[in-house]
Amino acid sequence: MTAPVAESTVLPFVGGDLDIKRRILGRSEVFTALDDGLFAETVRRSTLVRAQRRRPIAPKTDQALFVVGSGRVRLLRRSDDRELTLDYVGPGGLIGELRLVDEERLVETTACERVEAIRLPVPFVLQLIAESSKFGLEMVRLIGRRRLVAEERIHGFLTRSVESRVAEFLLWVAGRHGVPDSRGTLIGVKFTHQEIASYVGSTRETVTLILGDFRRRGLILVDHRRLVLIDRPGLERHASGSRP
Repeated sequence: MTAPVAESTVLPFVGGDLDIKRRILGRSEVFTALDDGLFAETVRRSTLVRAQRRRPIAPKTDQALFVVGSGRVRLLRRSDDRELTLDYVGPGGLIGELRLVDEERLVETTACERVEAIRLPVPFVLQLIAESSKFGLEMVRLIGRRRLVAEERIHGFLTRSVESRVAEFLLWVAGRHGVPDSRGTLIGVKFTHQEIASYVGSTRETVTLILGDFRRRGLILVDHRRLVLIDRPGLERHASGSRP
């Protein structure tokens, strides 16, 4: 199990570069729904933060939302002896939106690499929702999409094999981080077997066995710890629960 990390991690940028904040907010489909005046006010009220790899971007009790500017952030839940990855959030993605409906909601994060993000206090975001119906609608759509994804994952945990869930994970990350390659699709970021296990709700040992089986079947190969999908239709059949 990965050891818990300390929460004293957020390092504000000195000076508050407005151009950087505009660029980060401009990558979010939620915040680009604001009119020019409210967008400028959001830039002014936001704070630039950064977190180093394997550190949280904020204390999990922080009453704030975050927009990721660069890097990837892992959202997770811990139990006594297990971790479950809820999602990976990249540039333009939002973290902490459930704070808007539940102030006590804990948001545990870990930076997968060096991360830059914007911090916005929850009361200010609620003010934006009250002042901009278009912004509020985009926030509702975001929360709705994430609920649908969460429901699909829960359904998968209850009804599908680990093999099927691993295949689906590989296809999902290929859609997010896939790079065309002469052999197929190279996943442009590295995922350890433990990270995959934490996402699909299994153990590292089981994931290692499944990936080894996928390699023997000619579905994937490993290139310097990066995965290459060489038979996407075959993986899609495994993800659906059927066999080639």
